[in-house]
Amino acid sequence: MSGGWWIDRVHRTQYGHGCGSMPDRPMTRRRFIGIAAACGILPSVIGAAEADPRRKVKGAVIAVCLGSGGRHGYAHIGVIRALQRRGFVPDLIVGTSAGSIAGALWAAGHDADAIERVADLSGQFSRNRFRLPVLGIGTLDGLRELVDRHIGSRDMESLPIRFAAQATDLDTGAPVILASGPVGRAVVASASVPLRYEPVLIDGRRLVDGALSAPVPVDAARSLGADVVIAFDVAYRPYEEPVDGFSDVAFQTYHIMVNRLIEEQIRRADIAIRLDVHQFMDNEEDMQATMLAGEQAVHHYWPEISRLLTDQESNNLQP
Repeated sequence: MSGGWWIDRVHRTQYGHGCGSMPDRPMTRRRFIGIAAACGILPSVIGAAEADPRRKVKGAVIAVCLGSGGRHGYAHIGVIRALQRRGFVPDLIVGTSAGSIAGALWAAGHDADAIERVADLSGQFSRNRFRLPVLGIGTLDGLRELVDRHIGSRDMESLPIRFAAQATDLDTGAPVILASGPVGRAVVASASVPLRYEPVLIDGRRLVDGALSAPVPVDAARSLGADVVIAFDVAYRPYEEPVDGFSDVAFQTYHIMVNRLIEEQIRRADIAIRLDVHQFMDNEEDMQATMLAGEQAVHHYWPEISRLLTDQESNNLQP
């Protein structure tokens, strides 16, 4: 599929926007926690997963999941901008990699314009100089400092909106949900691409990029008590770049794996909006088109989102 966006919806089939239809995928609403616990597939959580007193929607926890995608993550800023303009405030934000950066700043109370200004400082993220590589070429100390500087070195428990970051245990491959402790540290763990960046040690576990286990962290949101999950997927697609060389094969292998994991995760979302934004990456100096794609996706599917939230509220009011 080239360009545009499409949507997954529980009890509905997939459809494209200006890109042709996709195969039907009938889905039923899952009682995720019970099934996952019975099967022993729940991700481990670092931090309490109990109900949070900051819940804003009585009777339901509404979660937004922001997926991985590198510079595609600029689309998340557009998503946030469109949701904020509609007065939408989630009860829980869960992010993976690039999604954890945007999600943490959103949860800390920043508006989309402020998040965009932070994202434009992305050149400070990586530090490769004056060190001998151990398990990664560089570190993300610059990203940690950037996040800490803009949210005040806060712990996740103190944020206005509940937040969690998805990471992966390098030694076991298990998904790890970071739901407490320093925000900057959690974001860096979630975004530490193996080999490129050193793992982050948290509670004795070496943590790396959450995209290796849950590139769109729907299961994490369910594990943290979400009743309704709205997920945004901005990942690279295998069909977006030609495979011409040795390094291309390595990247293609990674993107194939990530997209297969995404397909599995979004089956458990109530709404999953998937954006193809690679077409806007020709000009790396101007990410406005990528952000606009995120805004337009929310605008296009806002009736679906609004209807879902209205249905949920009505269900909660029933005796």
